[in-house]
Amino acid sequence: MTLRNNLYDIKDVQKTPDGVTYSIQLNRDCIIYQVHFPGMPITPGVCIIQIAEELLSEHLQKPLQLTSIRNAKFLSILQPTGHTVRVHLSAIKETEGKVSAKAVMDNGEETIYAKISFTCNDV
Repeated sequence: MTLRNNLYDIKDVQKTPDGVTYSIQLNRDCIIYQVHFPGMPITPGVCIIQIAEELLSEHLQKPLQLTSIRNAKFLSILQPTGHTVRVHLSAIKETEGKVSAKAVMDNGEETIYAKISFTCNDV
């Protein structure tokens, strides 16, 4: 299941010197938030990781499959409050059918939601 256009929508994309930053908006009406948790919706960690994978695939314009996570830190609760969430992808390295990257999700100010280092295979 792809989360894009269901759990989140891409609002903006900006190239940066060390990668790319996506601005996304979470969809409070997504079924995931109705069950996790009713009355206090929280984005599951697995969804945060999948968002990073999907955006890396979007950036590289090719399908990817997550194969490993070197590090995942969930630092703040990510709720669908209507504000923009930034996803900065950096340290993107492609070698022999594999892609590694780092993702930082934040609110553009002081709140960091997650930091992830992960590897994907080309599909």
